Amino acid sequence: MKNINFLNYTKSQYKRFTNNIISFFSVFSFQTIIQIIYPPAMLFAWGVENFGVWVFLSTIPTTLAVFNINVSFASRTEMSVNFEKKKYDEVSKIFCNSFFLVLFNMIIFSLISLGIFLTQDSNIEIFSNLDISNLDSILLLIILAFYFTILDNFFFLGITYTGNVSKYNYIILFYEIILKILIPLSGIFFNDLIYPAIILLIINFLKNLTLFVIYKNNKKKLSLTFTNYDYKYIKFLFRLSLSFYFQNVSSIIKNNGILILSGFYFGPSIVGLITTAKTLFYYLPNRFLDILNSSLYYEYSKSFGQKKYNNLIFIFKTQIKFTLLILLFFIVCSLMFGREIYGFWLNHEYDLTFMLLFLIVMESFFFNLYNSIEVLIKAVNKFFKTTMISLFFSLTTLLITYILFNMDYSFYFYFYINLLSSLSILIFVCYFTYQFCKKVK
Repeated sequence: MKNINFLNYTKSQYKRFTNNIISFFSVFSFQTIIQIIYPPAMLFAWGVENFGVWVFLSTIPTTLAVFNINVSFASRTEMSVNFEKKKYDEVSKIFCNSFFLVLFNMIIFSLISLGIFLTQDSNIEIFSNLDISNLDSILLLIILAFYFTILDNFFFLGITYTGNVSKYNYIILFYEIILKILIPLSGIFFNDLIYPAIILLIINFLKNLTLFVIYKNNKKKLSLTFTNYDYKYIKFLFRLSLSFYFQNVSSIIKNNGILILSGFYFGPSIVGLITTAKTLFYYLPNRFLDILNSSLYYEYSKSFGQKKYNNLIFIFKTQIKFTLLILLFFIVCSLMFGREIYGFWLNHEYDLTFMLLFLIVMESFFFNLYNSIEVLIKAVNKFFKTTMISLFFSLTTLLITYILFNMDYSFYFYFYINLLSSLSILIFVCYFTYQFCKKVK
């Protein structure tokens, strides 16, 4: 079939790529609207204190995910590469053995969660001004809801391994919209945080059920046969997933660590300030760039699997040029108008200083740049070194922050250290990606 575009793809390949771009852009657009509406709605319905507590509690299970070895991205990469090579038996084996690793993750998460649940202490700063009599029940419901998030990883493999992620994206988006509507709405009728926890559990269950139905109706459905169980394959997938696992740990420490520490040392208002400021000036550009990054992820895997190295490098250079333009525009607009937009957005419930804004925006620039660069080596499972470097800096940042908070330093110091950390990671990612490009040229 004739190639008709600058990506050098056939008509069917280009259609798949554009469908993915459209689905990711749709997700981004609706998530942006949700994130703009959700915090002010939560502040209106639940108040500053309860909003900060809810953010803190919902962060706990995602933080416990540091013990969850997520195999979905590594397995999907291998499944996609083998699918392009028409090695369908290999695809089935990877899929089935990934399921056993998902079950193993759920067992590990259960043990860790049980330990946290039995030893949790409500006598910390974030709960000091609130009477939460059913804290144990709220935490239990939030943890149970996270089980369905772990199981999502299995359906992610079965639905997206051929390269079409649009269905999966639209399902996730639909239930996220429902969740972000119902939780603030519940605050109008109730004043107990157990109701948002119940809503979270029900929505996650329904999302899981929908993904299961889509998987079952997939024309290219992979059968889950226990005869494909292979201990060697599990070891292979486990080793392959370590890069993704350590990157996930690094991301959790980087994003959730400051919220947990702030909850212990500063209270719900600071947790709310950090969450909302990062939502607007950190996660928003990250989600926008993820439209391109996620769409190109499969394309890089495909080009690498077909040994189209020149095409791979060309697309990568184009991606980075586009990323730099977007990020420079983001920096200028954020520093010029960011405080006014933020204040208007949340009706001036929080005081965002220019220094805090500057630190978050610049750290966002370094993070999003190295995250976009790393997509190339991540798509071919060649990013273990950069992941370990990122994990080292994230752990170091968290440890230094913990020490400084114990010495009564301001939470600003976390952002000073994190800025230097992200700059250092960017330098290392650029170096290792450059080395990879030299090898495949």
